[in-house]
Amino acid sequence: MLADPPQGGSRQGQRWTTPLATLATALLAFGLVIAGFIVLQSRAALVTVDQAAPLVLVDTQSIELVSSYEVPRAFAGQVEAAQSTDIAFELSGKILNVAFEEASFVKKGDVLARLDVRLLENRKATQLAARRALEAQLELSHVTTERRRALTDKGFATGQQLDQARLQLLELRAHIAEIDSVIAGIDIQIAKSAVRAPFDGRVGNRFVDIGATVGVGQPVMTLLQDAPPQMRVGLSHAVASRLDIGTIVSADIGTNRYRAILSQLRADIDPQTRTRTAIFTLERDGVLSTPLYGQTGTVTLLETIRQDGAWLPVPALQESIKGLWTVWTVRPGEQTGLATIAPEAVEILYADEKRAFVRGTFMPGTHFVESGPHRVTAGQKVRVEDTTALSLNRQSR
Repeated sequence: MLADPPQGGSRQGQRWTTPLATLATALLAFGLVIAGFIVLQSRAALVTVDQAAPLVLVDTQSIELVSSYEVPRAFAGQVEAAQSTDIAFELSGKILNVAFEEASFVKKGDVLARLDVRLLENRKATQLAARRALEAQLELSHVTTERRRALTDKGFATGQQLDQARLQLLELRAHIAEIDSVIAGIDIQIAKSAVRAPFDGRVGNRFVDIGATVGVGQPVMTLLQDAPPQMRVGLSHAVASRLDIGTIVSADIGTNRYRAILSQLRADIDPQTRTRTAIFTLERDGVLSTPLYGQTGTVTLLETIRQDGAWLPVPALQESIKGLWTVWTVRPGEQTGLATIAPEAVEILYADEKRAFVRGTFMPGTHFVESGPHRVTAGQKVRVEDTTALSLNRQSR
């Protein structure tokens, strides 16, 4: 039988095995670290390093100061006919006929309505009969006068008898003239019993019907002249004083815009509205429909405001605090074509869709960023498209 190995040799082998395993593990970990570093370094070498971002290119414009600006003002007005007349009779009587309905077109001279004239015609017939009787007496008186003259010449009649015959002849002629005057008056009344259109136009309101009894001056209908319509507008004295007869403006009525010409401008001020009344004639346009009488609209006029400031495009402005706005100006740098952004505070006095009139801390001739203020900040370096303007700005400083 073989003898067992001694116990001391086994413990010594275990002491050598443990340090070797630890060393192997450490070497393996170190190798993995080295391998990972090499892989990362190789990948990093494949990455392209980007260059620094290019400077922002901005368009600039010079600030030009002006002493005033014009603001469009809208003034309300109402469309009316060039002439509007209430047609009425000068006599009282009963309506015999009304020839036209509302909205009918009439020509100048057309008979619009008539009164019953039978009583007038009867009076005229009576006067005509009386005249014929006087004419018979006149003929007799004329014959008598001639006979008396002949007898007087022969000495068979006195001069007094001749004078009586001659004066009776004159009296009859005067009576006939009086009757002729009465007949002429009746003819005038008959003529006035028919009202005629004073101009071409359209019938507006019709107030009476056939058979109605009307008084003197009582309206029968309204006649609106067929002419380019007018617009009555109340203007402030400051605006009206700068207008001349013939001034052309635009008038907005409904959804249409018309060309309006100033035709009349009153010299007084309305005590209630404190405005001056201006009459604009609206030009007819084959494309646009004619505005209706009574429609309301507005006339746009320019009012000059005396104020120092400058016009800036709306895209150049950026909202700031306390009602102020910021415009970004450019200050020339040392290198050609480069500039530094600087803010200037401005106050908007008037603005439309495209531009704004402002006043602020800027100096005349200063160049500003025309658009895109959100792309820049204070102190930022930028490239300027117009280097000539930038050099001029540098010289002005």
